[in-house]
Amino acid sequence: MMETIEKYLGKLVAQGLVDSSEDASLFSMDDRIYSKDENIPQIVEYLFKTLNITSLIIARPSRLILNIIGELKKVCPDRIAPKDSESITFIHDIPVLQDMDSKTIATALKRRKGCIATDGSIIATGSITLEQAFVVFSSICFALFVKYFSDVLNSLGGSHGNVHYECTVIEPSSTILGMIGPPGPIRRPSLVIPESEYDVISTMVDTGKATVESGLVDSFFGNISYTLDDYMYISQTAAALDELEGLIDKVALDGSSTNDITSSSEMGSHLRIHELTLDRAILHGHPKFSVIMSMYGKPMELGEKRYLGDIHVVYRRVGEGKKGLVHALHPAMQESRAAIAYGHGTFTSGSESFLDAFDKMLYIENACFEMLKGLLSI
Repeated sequence: MMETIEKYLGKLVAQGLVDSSEDASLFSMDDRIYSKDENIPQIVEYLFKTLNITSLIIARPSRLILNIIGELKKVCPDRIAPKDSESITFIHDIPVLQDMDSKTIATALKRRKGCIATDGSIIATGSITLEQAFVVFSSICFALFVKYFSDVLNSLGGSHGNVHYECTVIEPSSTILGMIGPPGPIRRPSLVIPESEYDVISTMVDTGKATVESGLVDSFFGNISYTLDDYMYISQTAAALDELEGLIDKVALDGSSTNDITSSSEMGSHLRIHELTLDRAILHGHPKFSVIMSMYGKPMELGEKRYLGDIHVVYRRVGEGKKGLVHALHPAMQESRAAIAYGHGTFTSGSESFLDAFDKMLYIENACFEMLKGLLSI
C-alpha cells in the first residue's frame, strides 16, 4: 500500500501538479488508513467513514494552478463549471468550499469526485483505488487551467450569443501565463519503425511515456495505436499512457476478433484515420493550449469547420454515431495528418513512426501557446 502511495505522490510531483511532495497528503484504505503522514487527521477519518471511498488526496496544487484558483474564486465563489468536453463529461463541475467543516466537505464530495478547499487546496477521492483519486486531482487541474484561459481569451472579443465568460481580467492572466515556458519535449519518442509485435508494443509504451512527460496529455486521457500487417494495436480504454505495459489490445482489421471490447473509445476514429491515410502511427492527446485555442470564438456547431493556422478544428460528439467525431476527423486527417477536436484534444498521425505524430502534436501545441500569448499581448 505504501508503495502505491509513493508512486502517485511521485506522479503528482513529476507532472507538475504539486510543487513538492510536502504539499500533498495521500490516504488509502485497506484494513486501516495508510499514509506517509504519521498521524491521520480526524477529518480524514470522518470522510472515510462517511463516504463510499477507499482513497483520498488532499494537496496544495502548484503555484500556477493556485494562482488560477485564486482568480476563478473571485468570480465563481461556490462552483467552477469547466467548458472543455472531457471535464464536462468526467468531473461535471467543481464545488468551492466556504468553510472546512467536516460535514460541508462530505456533502460536496458526495455530489462530486473532488472539490476546492478554502485555502485553494484540492481534495480528490477514489471509490476503489488511489489511482482514481490521482485522476480526479489531475483532471481538476487541467479543467481549471483550460477554463481560466478560455474564459479570459473569449472575453476579449465580447460575448458570443448567450455564452457567459466569468473571467475577464487580462492583467492577472498575463502574469500567470508568464510563469509558463513554451511547451517542449522532455523526451522525444524513438524513430524506430516497428517490424514485429514486440517492436510495436515497445514503441507504443515508449511513445506513451514521452507524450505524458512532455505534457501533451495527462496520464489517463488520450490514446495511441499502431497498425502492422492485418492488426491494429491500440491502448485500452482508461489506460494510463505512461503505463501501457499489458494494456494494449491487438484488434483484427477485418473485425474477426472481440479484443476491441476493452479498447479505447476512440478506436473507431483510429480505424477510420488509418483506412483513409494508410498511416500506421496514430496519437491522440489533450494538449491544454490546443484545447484552449480550439474554443476561441463563438461555440462551434455540429459539422462546422475552423482553422488555427493551417490546422483543422472540427466539432462532433465523441463516438461513432451519426454525429460522432469519427465522421469529422477523417477529411482533416487526410489533408494534413493533424486535427484538433473542439474542446477535446489533438489527433496526429505518422506514416510509419510515432516520432512524426509526436512532433506534429508538439508543433501544434507550441503554435497555440504563441497564439494565446499574442492575443494576451505578452
